[in-house]
Amino acid sequence: MTMINKIFSILQKDLKIEFSKGHLFFSVILYVVSSIYIVYLSFQPSGLFNLEVWVSIFWILILFASISSVSKSFFQESQKRNLYYYFIVSPDELIISKLFYNFLFLSGIVLLTFIIFSFLLGDIIISKNFFVVLLILGSLSISNCLTLISAISYQVENNSLIISVLGFPVILPILLLLVRVSKISSIDFSWNLIREDIYLLILLNIILLTLTKLLFNYLWRN
Repeated sequence: MTMINKIFSILQKDLKIEFSKGHLFFSVILYVVSSIYIVYLSFQPSGLFNLEVWVSIFWILILFASISSVSKSFFQESQKRNLYYYFIVSPDELIISKLFYNFLFLSGIVLLTFIIFSFLLGDIIISKNFFVVLLILGSLSISNCLTLISAISYQVENNSLIISVLGFPVILPILLLLVRVSKISSIDFSWNLIREDIYLLILLNIILLTLTKLLFNYLWRN
């Protein structure tokens, strides 16, 4: 099998497991809907029309939803299955398949959260096309970060503590960039206003991908 075939085989396996069980996806959706509804009740009857508050609450919800889902991507694999992977796939093939799966999973969560959030708390986003692109880029950034953290924490005891200790400091710069760029989506869009932030976000993704590749090769051998 070629590298691409192996990557898509593992990806297909992960998707089949999630679709057959669905407990993780629906538990995250339940958390998101419950949180949004609580926020909705808190801002009644006036509603939530403040830009800074709207954007901040939205990305905080995404942060905790992603940590409770994407960061556990390696924990669904048994020791026997990992041993099987060790002999048939390379570290690059395995980590790329996990990155793809986490990105697809988180993109679905993020887009669904945006729809529900906008419906209940008001749609203040003017540049919707740009904001959807930003959501996809944000999903990629967060999934890159948490896939790396998940791979590291899976190798040690007290993995939940490792996820918290390593996850928040790494993801905080990404989250701040996403919040800052998101504010532009509620006003007249201008590429000049966000160009440096987008370039910085892309650079962070490249750094995270490089670290993931280098560190996972070491972790997989050990």
